[in-house]
Amino acid sequence: MKNFKMLNINELKLDKQNPRLPITILPREKNIIEYLAKKTNIEDLMISISTNNFFKGETIVVTPTENGKYIVLEGNRRLTALRLLQDPTLAGDISSIKKIWEKAQYKPVKIWAYIVDTRENALQYLGFRHISGVQRWDPMAKARYLKLLFDQIPGEPEQRYITIAREIGSKSNAVRRSLDALAAYEAIKTYDFFEIKDLDEENFQFGVFYTAVGNLNIASFIGIRHNNQPTHPIVNPDCFKTKPLNDLTEWIFQKDSDGYTRLGESRNISKLSAVVAHPKALEMLRNGLPLKAAFDATKDNKEEFLQDILIATQHLRNANSNLHSVSLNDEQAVRRVREAMKVLDIAIQHLRVN
Repeated sequence: MKNFKMLNINELKLDKQNPRLPITILPREKNIIEYLAKKTNIEDLMISISTNNFFKGETIVVTPTENGKYIVLEGNRRLTALRLLQDPTLAGDISSIKKIWEKAQYKPVKIWAYIVDTRENALQYLGFRHISGVQRWDPMAKARYLKLLFDQIPGEPEQRYITIAREIGSKSNAVRRSLDALAAYEAIKTYDFFEIKDLDEENFQFGVFYTAVGNLNIASFIGIRHNNQPTHPIVNPDCFKTKPLNDLTEWIFQKDSDGYTRLGESRNISKLSAVVAHPKALEMLRNGLPLKAAFDATKDNKEEFLQDILIATQHLRNANSNLHSVSLNDEQAVRRVREAMKVLDIAIQHLRVN
């Protein structure tokens, strides 16, 4: 059964499995409406509908339930906007929503819907629209949607990634990385976000985390890869290394007293990647040194060292040409020479030069 039908909004139910919803949201329509109203800028959609009426070209996609209702698989924000145009108090006390309701020219109660037999029949369409298409979901919603597809496909993980990629017009590596990140997130959640202050599902920056665990060194560090091969944590969550996963979560999300994380900006992920692949630098980072200092330990600075020594030697030669201008009684000159000798002694001791 695939057809269009005019339905009353009272016949429609919001989708409790909507990938955009945090799992922590209680599965009641009022809770879903409040969340979508506060987190998805529902006012713009309400204004559009209340001013121009409901556009048939944006038909929602629904599937029937056993009690004669329909679950909205595509169009939950639109249904929420329609509900609020009937009763703005469903979103709680939000004055901007009430004002839109008061001025609304249109408050439609019947809309066109496209009916499919099952949720599965709509998944491919949703993939094209929200992953490959113009109305893309955020990374967390995308990953949860991919998990729905993954669970419906038999076979080995690699083949399932390929099948999903073909269905939604994506690449198998991108599918795998999204599911890897989701599996890592779920593992972190089982540890109660490692008790990091203020870290929960709503403020977990999944996009940054996805980028980090998509890096080969970081993926190997936490167990997503082993011997340069994927471990498929979406079906094998025991592959995660708890201590490294804890470290990574803290470095990305735990803030100091000034509000900064150890990672800092997401562009520092490449530096973090180099550090976790370098035992000495990793130890430095774990011991509390800044990421930049740990990263510097990963670089081969021999040429830079030799160049600096060459420049310093030339400066000392230039200084010696002016020795006639100073004497042992010149305290300032003696102090600076001693400082230079201390700095040079560090290099001598390190290299054990006789």
